[in-house]
Amino acid sequence: MADVDASRAAQREIYGEPLGVVVDRCRATLGLTQGRVAALLGISAPMLSQLVSGQRVKIGNPSAVERLRVMVEVTDAVAAGRLPVADAVARIESAGGPGDVLTGTTTRRASARETAERIQSLFRRVASAPDYLAAADRVEAEQPEIARLLRVYGAGRTEDAVAHLLG
Repeated sequence: MADVDASRAAQREIYGEPLGVVVDRCRATLGLTQGRVAALLGISAPMLSQLVSGQRVKIGNPSAVERLRVMVEVTDAVAAGRLPVADAVARIESAGGPGDVLTGTTTRRASARETAERIQSLFRRVASAPDYLAAADRVEAEQPEIARLLRVYGAGRTEDAVAHLLG
């Protein structure tokens, strides 16, 4: 019991409160099972169980930590009525470090092509290629690198985006 108490105290120092409290609040607000929370974080269900019960202190995967941060943020937004649950879950799914792709309950390194496609997809949900090209023309003189990003990811071919990522 002392080990669990020490683990929870360490979690409080790292995360602001014990992970069991954090996960329970997120589960209840978002209507998720613990298994779904694990999948969204990109860690195994047994690992999450150990964290929640205080058998483990911290999440080792930085991308999972980032997804937890986003989960807490969107849970607060849902609780305050500022965000629908479906949008909150979508934000968690898209969070994490560059190159990380959620696959069930694990995280794997995405290929450069997958990463480029995801970035282009994000850009293209916001505006059309002509809009990005026009914006790039407007900022070219003062911000040439930003103009290049707008052209490559907003209007360019996937091969160009892959080359940009690898360059």
